[in-house]
Amino acid sequence: MFLLIILGLLAAPFQRPTDIVRWNAAPVTTAVSAGGTLRIQVKATVERGWKLYAMEQPAGGPAPLAFRIPEEAPYRLNTTAAVAPKPKIWKDDNFDLQTRYYEREAEFILPVSVDANASAGRGTIPLEVTFQACGQNICLRPFTQKLNVDVEIKR
Repeated sequence: MFLLIILGLLAAPFQRPTDIVRWNAAPVTTAVSAGGTLRIQVKATVERGWKLYAMEQPAGGPAPLAFRIPEEAPYRLNTTAAVAPKPKIWKDDNFDLQTRYYEREAEFILPVSVDANASAGRGTIPLEVTFQACGQNICLRPFTQKLNVDVEIKR
């Protein structure tokens, strides 16, 4: 089993994570007041035969799905209030554990607050999505995809 994972990691450079899982993000509403909160809809489209691992995983399993906004940005992500679809649970031979995952498509709603002193006008939320995907006998290394979400900040 361990050998399959190692072989998968060695073969992974030939599979680009962005070819396996394609991410799109857009605000549910495009305008928000400084100090307010908006919701971002994030959609993952997963290639057939692959699994995108969910936000919660057992210890020793795959890297959990994670959303992040860099500290220096005037936005704060509240991941505890994120809305995620219910993942499938399966005895995953890649890890010899019960893992949680999505197939084909998954949509998430992420609440993002805007700093009260954020400048009015057009802004871009720098959202980072760290994910891992596995096929039947191959796992990609965890990868961070950077997405820019355009918003209008009102005063």
